[in-house]
This record gives sequence, structure tokens and C-alpha cells, in this order.
Amino acid sequence: MPRLVIAFLRSGGLALCLGCFISIVCQAESLATGKTKQNPAVEEVTFRDGDVKPAKRRTVVGEVMIEAQDGGIMLLADDGHLWTLQPEQIQKRSPVDVPLKVASPAEVEARLLKELGAEFKNGGFAVHQTQHYLIAYNSSEEYAKRVGGLFESLYRAFFTYWKNQRWELSEPRFPMVAVVLKDHKAFLTYGRSEIGDAASNMIGYYNLASNRMATFNVPNWERNVSTIIHEATHQLAFNCGLQQRFADNPMWVSEGLATFFESPDMRNPGKWRGVGRVNRTNLGRWRRYQQNRPADSLATLLSADTRYRDPKTASNAYGEGWALTYFLLKTKRKEYIAYLRKLSEGKPLAVQSPRQRIKDFETAMGDELPVIEQKFSKFMMRVR
Repeated sequence: MPRLVIAFLRSGGLALCLGCFISIVCQAESLATGKTKQNPAVEEVTFRDGDVKPAKRRTVVGEVMIEAQDGGIMLLADDGHLWTLQPEQIQKRSPVDVPLKVASPAEVEARLLKELGAEFKNGGFAVHQTQHYLIAYNSSEEYAKRVGGLFESLYRAFFTYWKNQRWELSEPRFPMVAVVLKDHKAFLTYGRSEIGDAASNMIGYYNLASNRMATFNVPNWERNVSTIIHEATHQLAFNCGLQQRFADNPMWVSEGLATFFESPDMRNPGKWRGVGRVNRTNLGRWRRYQQNRPADSLATLLSADTRYRDPKTASNAYGEGWALTYFLLKTKRKEYIAYLRKLSEGKPLAVQSPRQRIKDFETAMGDELPVIEQKFSKFMMRVR
């Protein structure tokens, strides 16, 4: 199944929030010509899960979000998993004449324990449940509770922040799941089964297909706080209507928001509080990049995601993406939120051209790019 994964990478000791996008759009071309369902039909679908080796036969109840001309479908399961199925994978489809019943936390917990118990023999997995999260772990219970407390702090701050911007976000439709592995070795085993060798360079990621977060018990908690917040922000954004998992979301928006929310209170780095503090790591990246920043830098950031995907330019992209988000939320908050609202209405698998991305941004901000660039650069010179 094609995946779209947002990942938080580490490279050479430098924390890189590098989007490891394996795009549904690129890998499911047949679906791009299909029809989007305005009122998705509910079906029970039996298929071969090609991501599991040997291939596993699954039966899933979900909403058919898109159906391609060749019979391929995008299926939103009752636990929030987004399956992209090619016609040769599908073995049986049966209509269900009632609305989709979302799996309860207890049902999701049982599935998690069954799945992880099969993958990690004698792994000793348990589930810690908070008000809004299910945390499957084979690390210590104390660590799982610590992570859960951080999630809930972010959840409250996230919804409060957007409510203060007069945007009433929806509560997550599906139980939000995180998998916390006991050590890096266990994390690699789990991560490679989902995203391959890219897991080797990560300490955590949010998987847009499974709708789960994954990380492990990093010995240095302070090092881990920003990563957990970053990935949990992605998970929240894609579960409350701020972003759509199967739409064309510019990476600078996704990553800019996550870096805006991730900054811990440096007076107490073991905890997290507040939203929108100056992100010292990304401010440093921005300042280094600004010294030799190309004239077309803003245009390249807005029009495509390539700078985030290339390890050689990812650090600069994250610095600039955070700086732009910080600038907009401090000086053009109303326009930026209107822009986010427009993006949140994106259609499944509808890809914007580079020029259209820039045009949409200029229209929302009420200025052309050169004017925005001038104001942006001037503002960031004053940020300390």
C-alpha cells in the first residue's frame, strides 16, 4: 500500500524534521483519475495486504473515499487507518447498509495488542489509556505515562490556541494511537516494517496511512520532548480538520506548524508548556541560511516540497518554514488562518501546480511575493 509518512529524522547528531513523503498521489496514479465520494459508501473489504511479507489476508470495514476506474479504492477503516488498495489486492467487497461505526478505544486496544504481540514475540506490550490517546508500549509504564501526560498537555494547548483564533476544530473522530518501543532496536524492527530503512535515521514519526505515531524510550528525555511534540502535532492536525490526510498539503505548512508548536520551555526542558515560543533550533538554522539565501528562496519553499526531501537542503527548509510560519502568525494571523482554512478543504489526491500554490498563498495574504519577502526578511531580523 502506498504510504504518506511524516517523519522526524536525526542525521549526524543534528535533529532534522525531514518529511519522508512516499506520496499516495505519486504511487496511486490510477486513483487520481477516480471519483471522490461526497457521501462515502460503507463496505466490508477483504484484501491482500501487500505491505506484510508474506502477504496477509485482511477484512476491513470502512468508508470508500475514492474509487478508481480500474477498481482500486481508498478505504478509511473504522480505526482511522487509510488503506490504498489496487484492484489486484481486492478479493471481496460487500456493502454495509449502516453508517460506519468507529472502533471503540477498547476495540482498538485489543487489535493493537494482538498485532504487536504477533510481531514482537514475548514483547510484554501493554496499553496506557489517557483521555484522548491509546499508548501501546513495551517500555516502562512510567515512561508511557510521561509521554501520555505530554500528549494531553499538547492536546489542551492545541485546541485552546485555535479556539482563541476563532477556529473551532473538530474532536478527533478516531482513537489516537502511539506506539512507544522499549529501545532503538525494537523501534527499528517496528519502523522498518512500516517505512523501511528510513527508520534507521529516525527517533520518531507519524504515519499518515496508519494514523499512528511511533517513537521509543530515548534515554535523554530532554532530547525527546521536541520530537514527541512535533509528531503529536502532526497527528492532531490531521485528526481535527486542520489538515486532510489525503489532500495536497504543502510541507512548509505541515512542518511549519509542527515546529511552531514543538518548542519546549527552556527553563524546564523536561516539560512542555506554551505555544509559539521562538524555536531556538530553527532560528539558528534560519540565521545560518539567511547569510547566503537565494533571491527565489521563498518561491521554492512555497511551490514545491523538494527542499524538505533532500537531506542537503532539509535543514534550511525547516529553518525557513518555521520562520515563515512564525512571521505569519505574528503579523498576518487573520490571513494565514484563512489560508489554512482553504487548505483544509482540499480534495483527495488533487495536486496543485507550483504556480497555483504560490497564487493561492498570494491571494490569501493580500500581497505579491516580493512584498511579502521584504516584510518577512525585515521582521525576522528583529527576532531574538
